[in-house]
Amino acid sequence: MDLQILQKQLDESSHCPLCQASMYWIEAEQYAQELQFHECSHCQHRVFKSDSRLNCHCAQCTAQRKKQTQQTILQEQRKYKIKDEVIYSLNQLSFMHKLFLLSLLDRYARDDVQHDELIHWKNIKYHDFTPNYLFQNQLVQELLKLGILKPQDSNIETEHFYLNIRLDGYSDPSLFSVTQQLRHWFYENLSSGIPFKMTDEVKDALYLVLYQEIVQFMQFYCRTWGIQIAGNRSFQAFCYRLMEPLAVGQIFYLIQTALEYLYKQKALQPKNDKFINTNLLKKTVEQYRERALAERWETTTLPRPYTIPFSKMSEVLLFKFLGYDENIFIQPVWKSWRKIEPRLNFYSVKRCMYCGSNDLIVDYDAKDYVSLICRQCKHQDHYFTR
Repeated sequence: MDLQILQKQLDESSHCPLCQASMYWIEAEQYAQELQFHECSHCQHRVFKSDSRLNCHCAQCTAQRKKQTQQTILQEQRKYKIKDEVIYSLNQLSFMHKLFLLSLLDRYARDDVQHDELIHWKNIKYHDFTPNYLFQNQLVQELLKLGILKPQDSNIETEHFYLNIRLDGYSDPSLFSVTQQLRHWFYENLSSGIPFKMTDEVKDALYLVLYQEIVQFMQFYCRTWGIQIAGNRSFQAFCYRLMEPLAVGQIFYLIQTALEYLYKQKALQPKNDKFINTNLLKKTVEQYRERALAERWETTTLPRPYTIPFSKMSEVLLFKFLGYDENIFIQPVWKSWRKIEPRLNFYSVKRCMYCGSNDLIVDYDAKDYVSLICRQCKHQDHYFTR
């Protein structure tokens, strides 16, 4: 700023708004125009009295303007790039991603709770949205990679995300409108649409959530000893094989027995480096199971401990969407699946018998009987789901 200083004197009655140091009172001239302002004796911050349109060029004000300029540029770039990005419709998301988003947003995006349009992940990432934190973090990373979750700014470490998806009927859907659609799909007993394309999507999600429940159980058990443990692909495949003949509660018992044996033998390590504890547990349970089959032991069923937090995802999938109860943990998965599979199959392939449209609304819904009306040709038909 090209100024000609005419008079400069210390004004100890004035203090800098930034550093609180005493300020100089300066009378100056710029291009034959008189200027009067205060200037900090420490950081050179200037406060102009005569013209509020003038800007201070001290280090702090310059840095602040630079930051605002960068944020504006990022917002403009986001605005113009959005036309080139792949923006998923809510319908295009996988069943598991829809389930996770509902688990994440159901308590937050409500009309009776004040909320904004950002997901403040930094503040909530340790809440029990999924059975265990590692699985939860994996799902968040998947959504970020797909561009379904977007960081608020270029620094992803801030962990404030916005939802980057389309929703039919909305040009810019809010978190509440997205959550409300998810609630219709998961809480209305399939009468307001379905969140899956094929029944196998739901079956895969059921096995995965129950496996994560098993991981949560062994982590909770080991935490009392100060020992780390986690799942891996080999252990997951092994648990899937066990879930065919055994109930989840029986697997709990096998894992509890194996962990107590390994702890007494001092075989478990404080840290699960290279999955040493996971591999030891898998090997021990395998040996125990082989001996049980050879000697025809009866495997005890251990109910799910009430001291373990029950995740929102498990509640939504097992109790709200599939309509199970605690029996899901004390009987083999195939028995539980057999009760719900016919209904899911019916809704995944239902079509109007006259025009072939799948745009149907539920007029009446009983346990094994459904009445549907086609939105296209207005024909009504009645179906048995079993």
